Amino acid sequence: MQDFFKELMRRNVTRVALVYIIVAWIAMQVVDVMFPALHVPDWAISVTAALIIIGFPFALIFAWAFEITPEGIKREKEVDRSQSIATTTGRKLDFMIIGALVIAVSFLLFDKLVLTGSEDEVAQVSAPDQAVETRAGVPEKSIAVLPFVNMSGNIENEYFSDGLSEELLNVLARMPGLKVTGRTSSFQFKGENKDLRLIGKQLGVAYVLEGSVRQSGVKVRITAQLIDTETGFHLWSETFDRELSDIFAIQDEISASVAAALKVTLFGNTGEKVAGSRGTDSIEAYDLYLRGRYLREHISSDNIQQSIAVLREAVAIDPNYAAAWAQLSLSQARWTGFFTESLQFAQGYAIARRYAERALAQDDQLAEAHIALALSQWVYDFDLVASKATFLRALELEPNNIDALGWYGAQMSMDGQRDFALEPLEKAVELDPLSIFSIAGLASALTIAGRFDESMELQRHALKIDPGVARIHGNIAYNHLLQGNLADAVAEYEKEPVNWVRDFGRILVLGRTGEQDAWAAALDDFIREYGKKDAYQIAEIYADAGDPEAAFEWLERALEVRDPGLVWLKTDALLSSLHDDPRWQEFSDKVWNGNSNPAPEI
Repeated sequence: MQDFFKELMRRNVTRVALVYIIVAWIAMQVVDVMFPALHVPDWAISVTAALIIIGFPFALIFAWAFEITPEGIKREKEVDRSQSIATTTGRKLDFMIIGALVIAVSFLLFDKLVLTGSEDEVAQVSAPDQAVETRAGVPEKSIAVLPFVNMSGNIENEYFSDGLSEELLNVLARMPGLKVTGRTSSFQFKGENKDLRLIGKQLGVAYVLEGSVRQSGVKVRITAQLIDTETGFHLWSETFDRELSDIFAIQDEISASVAAALKVTLFGNTGEKVAGSRGTDSIEAYDLYLRGRYLREHISSDNIQQSIAVLREAVAIDPNYAAAWAQLSLSQARWTGFFTESLQFAQGYAIARRYAERALAQDDQLAEAHIALALSQWVYDFDLVASKATFLRALELEPNNIDALGWYGAQMSMDGQRDFALEPLEKAVELDPLSIFSIAGLASALTIAGRFDESMELQRHALKIDPGVARIHGNIAYNHLLQGNLADAVAEYEKEPVNWVRDFGRILVLGRTGEQDAWAAALDDFIREYGKKDAYQIAEIYADAGDPEAAFEWLERALEVRDPGLVWLKTDALLSSLHDDPRWQEFSDKVWNGNSNPAPEI
């Protein structure tokens, strides 16, 4: 046996084994960092590890059976012992061992002193109510949750990976003092293999959470990584193999692990675990809720109808599921505003309001439910006092809720309260910098305030984010129209992809250029095409052309069908010619002070 070990040493088998083990360890550290960053599938890491393990005995066999000679590689038994250079080869292998050890130790020190140091720096940030700015203005306590990659091979599972990302985003958003980028901006990078450091700069965040989801039957594997956007290094990564019935626990595990990695002070010093406020113990209802929310965000007639259908299933399974009732209200409102005929405005918005009330009856601490109710109070009841109070309650519960900030700011702007409108709208853009909704809301408020150049600059920025987005060219054209730049207005209206907006703009321009016959013909076509559904817009056209009789007639029709365009009434520049008419105040009082229509039973 002693001779055997001597022969192992002479043939450099032990040295080859050491070199192989050290280099393999270094290789796996590189793979662990690089593969997730490059969005290489999880199985590739396992395959790499398996190949390294399989290769080990072959390396030992090769070292035992062959020897390197000046003439090349020969079988060991063919080499004259007196001519062997195994000793020289052994010295070279010794140097390789030393070099590999130096690299391994350097990596360990880097991980200990630099990466761990980065976490320690996070731990040294001040209390949540203090703004700590580092990285050239980027808040140190800031994070974006990128959409988790669906690796299930089935597009129908997309809602699940997106839903998990959103739920984690919502949980992190509840951490005191942590700035969390809004969903719209984070999801701009879906499907893109972009450098996370560039994403961090674009979103203005110090950290990014990304991951992947692989679902097979009732099994799910979720991988998550927390990355420092300044260095691109991983601070934390974990893989969770679970049953789908454990999905709530997985969300809690990931959230708690991210919080620990960031060392964010949560809930004072109580040490409580961070968990989502889901409002249901039913995995089936939760799954339907995720589907419904996903479909509502992907706007089309079919998707919104499906969203309403699956959310109704969710609340049928769990009638106490407040978040599902709130989403059902928002989907119903979106269907009513986008896809119904005008005579269904009143019924559709009334049903949306009843769903919102049901959500609040189950959980009056749910900001989402307050937002749903506030929207119904605003666009259906035309009750500014109640809707403002409800929006403010939502913001009291979640001060950084982007939807609440955006809608509340829009309402303040349309109500003429310019001094109060810009702050929440600017905050919404800061939290969700790539959101067209947030940008358009702020731009609209700037237009109402007469700050046309600033408004158009913002909207041109929105077009850089999404050149084909609806309504933005129309909004830029509207700014030109109000300034009398009719040629520029025409050019922008021609680029507008939404037919009714483009047609509406052309009629306004014709009215201002005095082309009466062309204006009348185009308006007749518009009324035939859109009719009562766009009653408010038809009133705008008549008012801008100086026909108050027709304008008030169409405003009455708009009120009759509860046209949501009436929320613009107070600050609509196109209706300014009506303000001196004695009927103006009477009509305004009727809109804002009138009683709501009775809500139909659900």
